[in-house]
Amino acid sequence: MNVKELKQCIKDLPDDMEVVLSRDPEGNGYGTLEGADSNSIYEDEDVYSTDWTHEDARMEEDVWDEFKKKPRVLCLWPN
Repeated sequence: MNVKELKQCIKDLPDDMEVVLSRDPEGNGYGTLEGADSNSIYEDEDVYSTDWTHEDARMEEDVWDEFKKKPRVLCLWPN
């Protein structure tokens, strides 16, 4: 799902409605939305925030600088 599709799904919902996320695809637990990061990069089933330092990402500085040029994703996580 992309942001356009998400907006379409929630366009008529009240602004104060709580957001609940499944902890896995099978629905083995749920949690309210804790945070969102639109400065994320998703690769190989891992998410990296571009707000991190290269040490946080465990990459050499030049590799991290190049990696941050990849497309961004919106990352949401439950509490």
